[in-house]
Amino acid sequence: MALNCKKNLKIDKPIEHCAVFGVSCDDKTFTISRLLYLGLISQQHRGQESTGISILKTGGSIVTYKNKGLVSQVLNDSALSKLWGNVGIGHNRYATTGAQEFNSLDYIQPYHFKNNEIEFSLAFNGTIPNYAELKQSLENKGRIFVTNTDTEVVAQLIASIALGTESWPEILKTASESLDGSYSLLILTAEGDIYAIRDPLGFKPLCIGELKTEERNFYIVSSESCGIDVVGGRLIRDVEPGEIVHLSHRKELHSEMVVKSDRTALCQFEFVYFARPDSIIDGVSVAQTRLQLGINLARNDPILKDFKFRENAIVVPVPDSGRSVAVGYAQEAKLPYVEGLMKNRYVWRTFIMPGQKNREAAVKEKLNPIKTFINSKNVIILDDSIVRGTTTKKIINLIRDAGAISVNVRISCPPVIRPCYMGIDFPTTSELIAGRFKELYGNEAYIDEIRKKIGADSLRYQTIDDLISAIGKSKNQLCMACLTGEYPLKSVNKIIEMERAISSDRN
Repeated sequence: MALNCKKNLKIDKPIEHCAVFGVSCDDKTFTISRLLYLGLISQQHRGQESTGISILKTGGSIVTYKNKGLVSQVLNDSALSKLWGNVGIGHNRYATTGAQEFNSLDYIQPYHFKNNEIEFSLAFNGTIPNYAELKQSLENKGRIFVTNTDTEVVAQLIASIALGTESWPEILKTASESLDGSYSLLILTAEGDIYAIRDPLGFKPLCIGELKTEERNFYIVSSESCGIDVVGGRLIRDVEPGEIVHLSHRKELHSEMVVKSDRTALCQFEFVYFARPDSIIDGVSVAQTRLQLGINLARNDPILKDFKFRENAIVVPVPDSGRSVAVGYAQEAKLPYVEGLMKNRYVWRTFIMPGQKNREAAVKEKLNPIKTFINSKNVIILDDSIVRGTTTKKIINLIRDAGAISVNVRISCPPVIRPCYMGIDFPTTSELIAGRFKELYGNEAYIDEIRKKIGADSLRYQTIDDLISAIGKSKNQLCMACLTGEYPLKSVNKIIEMERAISSDRN
């Protein structure tokens, strides 16, 4: 879901960070619904609000089943038993809360488009900042919309282009020329084909795999490689930025590049937080990257030179994405790694929970300190990021109340100082503690002011150079707009100029 102007930030723009998954099998008698379930549940971390699948049934008609809730709740055995087909796609959705209309099934994916001209289903992970312009253009042609999502705009755009050609590669190539945004999307056609498309800058991850048995062969496409692993498949490769991959049970994989660019913009947050540690994204191990981020933080950390401090020091991760980082830090620092925070597995990730009040209330429900380990210790806690600051402050208070001598915070991501317009839930600078404090106190003082605000005894962030080196890609291959304020999309820069103009007029 995308934004068009500042007045819509809270209502018209639930920002998505989702999962897509698809399977094509060469045996028409085989039903893939269980494989879609497995692929989606392995990527539940990417979206917990709703889930759904579209399957091509015999005769060329697409059936879509979707609802609010977790994968295990929506795609239960009763539902899966009725969904037969050898080709299908699925989607997990995360969106911030907005208007009540977002509770409608129309906002849940896959988005099943069917009219008197064409039928297809679409699973979309991304944000199209120029969607308002595209929507207006389509409305000028008489198109009628039933949602406020950029997903429907993409679907309507594809359907409109299809009026001029029956070639799906041509349709999707033409559509991609109009979409200035971040996206990985899957199209399931009524002909039984799956098309996997990644935006020209490669913001969102997307990979393809295969599974071969004595009886049948499968092609798989997934946001993360862990989805391929869980169904027993083999990772073939990532979908390249700007590439269309055609998955069909009738022939081998077919690829066609849309745009080839020297500049790519894979979201750095995939490695810091979003992706599962066992995933490999664009050839880079997420777990290994996080381990290296921890090593980087420990190197030259001045607090480790204090021998008196080290006598009672322990390294504690904030589960789960802080674990690999904490292991790396502890190894480099030669300090004990201690699981000092117990996580309630039945409470989901607070960062992607819709609504700030929900996020804050969930901290105590989610985490409980182990006092036996923490009491009378200098605690070094490792976390992936500080976005709003409220969650970190509550965690620090929990540890301090458990008897810690001191609480020292080490963050594997550099300070998040600017909004993300490419699909992460921190839409305004005022919501970002680092962005707000940097404007208030300047480059020299704002980190220490954040430390005071969250109640830590010391605070250190990853540097941008160390983040780049840990990932193993160049600055020109990553999107770090939230860390630098340098946005790689033309449509985003237009929005920023518009917002500045509106703000200037108000002042």
